[in-house]
Amino acid sequence: MTTFPFSILTPGGTIVSGDVTQIELRTYVGSLGVMAGHAPMVAACPAGVVRIQQDGVWIRFKTAPCLLTTDGEKATVLTSHAKYAGTQ
Repeated sequence: MTTFPFSILTPGGTIVSGDVTQIELRTYVGSLGVMAGHAPMVAACPAGVVRIQQDGVWIRFKTAPCLLTTDGEKATVLTSHAKYAGTQ
């Protein structure tokens, strides 16, 4: 599978940054999955879990309400607070 750059950014700094295969998170209107080449968009998301697949492993991060942005090449989550929540 194709990878793409992803980061979770907070006012305190970068929580995670690297190439991922997939992202999964909930928006205010439903669940969303993002893969390489996703159409540009901005999505508002409630506090919850952002799951990323990196090197075949799913990694979870708990976040405060956030914005997800994609531009077709990379994806970024902007939030006031996020922390590592383990693997699955």
